[in-house]
Amino acid sequence: MSAGTTPDNPHAGVAGLCEQIRGAFEGWAPRLLGVHVHGTVSGPAEAARLVAAVADAAEFTVLPGDGALARAELHTAAAGASTAAVERPGTDARADLAAVRAGCRRAAVAVGLRVPVAF
Repeated sequence: MSAGTTPDNPHAGVAGLCEQIRGAFEGWAPRLLGVHVHGTVSGPAEAARLVAAVADAAEFTVLPGDGALARAELHTAAAGASTAAVERPGTDARADLAAVRAGCRRAAVAVGLRVPVAF
């Protein structure tokens, strides 16, 4: 590890991002969209399935706030999660997953939810 900035194993960062994506949905997707959020998300493929399920549910739900923007953000996040899932083994998918996490957060904001800011 170099000066505590980036882990030597990119998969550790991938696991953390997948868990952050699950956490982004945990508070509002079950309540707002009726989508079950599993206790853990083990990797990009599972994250892609979760984001796609939430995006699909959003298409059939009357959303408060800017529902159209939330749907667009979720579909963009689903496409990013799919890209991360199909990367070759060993490829660092952190950038794709970070974009997915950001899209999930923007979708939550679009429907009027408070999203904590993390630095």
